[in-house]
Amino acid sequence: MPDIAPQQADGLLRNRATILANLVVALVSLLVLWDSVPVALLLSWVAGMAILAFARLFLSHWLRGNAWPARRKLHVFTVGATLSGLSWGCLPVLLLPTGSVPDLAFAGFMIAGMTAGGITALCWYHPAYLGFLLGATLPLITCLLLLKEQIYLVMAAQVLFYAVMLAVISAFYSRRLLQTLRLENELGQEQRNLEAIRQELALAQSNKWRTLAQLSHHLRTPMNAVIGFSDMLRSEVLGPIENPKHKDYINDIHESGTRALQTITQILDVSQAEAGMLTLARTSVDIREALADCLRRHGETAAQRQVTLTAAIADELPHLPCDRARLQQILDQLLSNALRHTPAGGQVTLSAGIEDARWLAIRIADTGPGMAENQLAEAMTPFVQFDDAMVRQHGGIGVGLPLTRRLVELHGGEFALLSTPGQGTTATIRLPLPAGADDIPA
Repeated sequence: MPDIAPQQADGLLRNRATILANLVVALVSLLVLWDSVPVALLLSWVAGMAILAFARLFLSHWLRGNAWPARRKLHVFTVGATLSGLSWGCLPVLLLPTGSVPDLAFAGFMIAGMTAGGITALCWYHPAYLGFLLGATLPLITCLLLLKEQIYLVMAAQVLFYAVMLAVISAFYSRRLLQTLRLENELGQEQRNLEAIRQELALAQSNKWRTLAQLSHHLRTPMNAVIGFSDMLRSEVLGPIENPKHKDYINDIHESGTRALQTITQILDVSQAEAGMLTLARTSVDIREALADCLRRHGETAAQRQVTLTAAIADELPHLPCDRARLQQILDQLLSNALRHTPAGGQVTLSAGIEDARWLAIRIADTGPGMAENQLAEAMTPFVQFDDAMVRQHGGIGVGLPLTRRLVELHGGEFALLSTPGQGTTATIRLPLPAGADDIPA
C-alpha cells in the first residue's frame, strides 16, 4: 500500500491560516481581558503566542523544502501543535487568581472555538490534533476543578465532555481523510499502471504494423517477378506455346499474381499508414478533373453491374494541394465499394461542393443494404470483414475503409461514414481549403 505520510505532511504544512488565526484571536483576548489580568502577564502571554506563531510559520516553510522523511516532519509539526494548544491552556491559568466566572467562561469560549476550528486544519494527522486539543483543554479543566465551586465543577464537566466529543469527531474526520488519501494513491497508481500498459500496447501496435509493412515490402519483389515472367510467357516472347492447357495455366498464374500483388500493396499501404510511415507528395490538383477521371474509370463497372452512376459536382471547385495518386486511391476505393455493395437496379451518387467556406466535401452515396451502427465501427477496423453474401461474393481483405480514413487524415481532412440498414451508405470526405484556395494555380 502506498505511504500517505508525504501527503499528510504536505497538507499540514500548507495550512498556515490556523497559525495566524491563533495570533489574531489572542490579540482579541488581550483586549477583552485587559482589566482582569495583570498587564505584564497578559502581554507576556500574547508575546509568547506571537513568538510561537512566527516560529511555527518559519518552521512550516522550512520543512516544506527540507528533505527530511515525512514521518519526522509529522512528529515535528505535532510538537508545534501541542505547544500551540498549551499556549491556549495558559490563559485560564492566568485567570485563576483573579478571574471571575465570566472571564473563565470567556476563556473556555475562546478555547472551544480554537479547538473546534483546528479540526479541519489538523485532521491530516490525528496525533497533531490530539496534542493541540489536550494542550488547550486539560489546563482549563484542571483550573476549574481547583476552584471547587459547583458552577466551576459543572463547567469542568462540560469542557471535558466537549473535549471528548471533539476527539471522537476529529478521529472520524481523520479516518475518512486517510481513506480518501489511500484511495487517491491507489487510483493514481492504477492510472500510472494503465498508462504504462497503454504505452506498451501502442509500442506493440506500432511494431506490429512496421513488421507487417516490411514483410509486405519484401513480398512485392518476388510477386513482381512472378507477374513479369508469366506475362512474358503468355505473350510468347520466348517462343510459341502450343499446348492450350499451358496457356490457361500461365494466364491463371498471371491473374492470381496480379490479385496477390494488389492485396500485398493494400496491406503495405495500410501498414505504413498505421505505423506513421506513409508520406504524401503534394501537388496542386484540379478536383473537378480528378472526380471526372474517377467517374470515367468506374463507368463501365457500373454499367456491367446495372447500377446507375450519377454525379452532382459544383461548377466552381478550387485546386487543392494533394497527393494526386493518393486522392485517386481514396476516390477509387470508395466508389468501387459503393458499386460492389449496390445491387442491380440501385444507384450510386458522387457529389462535391464547398462547406462552411473552409471544407471541400466529397460524398459518395449508394442505395445498397446499409450497415447497422455496430458494423460501422467494425468497418473502420483493419482486416475486419462482414459475413454476408455480397462481401463473400466480391472478396476483399477489409483494409479499404481504414486505409481511406488514414489517407484523408494525412491530408488534414475528415472522413465520416453514415449508414442505415435498408437505406444505403454515405461516405463523406472533407478536405481543408487553404487560404486563397481560388488562387492556387493548376
